[in-house]
Amino acid sequence: MKITHDMHTHTTYSHGKNTIAEMVEQGRKIGLEAITISDHGRSHPVFGVRKKNFAKMRAEIDALNQKYDDIDIYLSVESNIIGANGDIDIKEEEKKYCDWISAGYHYGYFPASIKDIFVFALPNYAARVLPFLRKAVVEMNTRTYIKMMERYDIKLITHPGDKMPINIEAVAKAAAEHGVILEINPRHNHLNAEEIKIAMKYPVSFAINSDAHSIAALGDMRAAPEVVKAAGIPITRIVNITD
Repeated sequence: MKITHDMHTHTTYSHGKNTIAEMVEQGRKIGLEAITISDHGRSHPVFGVRKKNFAKMRAEIDALNQKYDDIDIYLSVESNIIGANGDIDIKEEEKKYCDWISAGYHYGYFPASIKDIFVFALPNYAARVLPFLRKAVVEMNTRTYIKMMERYDIKLITHPGDKMPINIEAVAKAAAEHGVILEINPRHNHLNAEEIKIAMKYPVSFAINSDAHSIAALGDMRAAPEVVKAAGIPITRIVNITD
């Protein structure tokens, strides 16, 4: 089992250790057919790509696509989920440079509004240590994911359920309806085998990505093949893998 298109990678434009060019060179070295650069969205004060840099990234990627014919290079952004209404931190001024958009939940972002600090961000933190909040937070987060898919043209949800607990069945059903891919991320615990089994009830597609922050991790699936085997998922449902 091998990744053919690593759809989730980070560079020095956010908190990766290598440049776009270095990631592409490594992708060619390990035989990737395609690579997507997907640094973090603007709302993260430390890791977020500044909006002025999207044009630079686009120019670098266009030049590399002209230079090489053995790998396809795409620009995306791992936008942050920042509000209970499904808000993500991508605007048209940045989106116009991207080939497609992914989204995931992270810590340390700026919420969409003051209200979201109290009704969205803080409850997610609190539910980690106050179990009685978990049911209500799961319901809220599930609605958030579904609203996000309804509002935005998203290709991929990164590590769904990680850091932000959700009802995977409801999210998978909505993802299938909206044509959104769910990520199996070897750097995180979600999706795990049991969650994949639940999601497989619906005709949703999956992707295994490295979430690489350096050239050393590019294309690395870690334990993902074992998770896929345990879940019993047909390889035909994983969009970026070959035997």
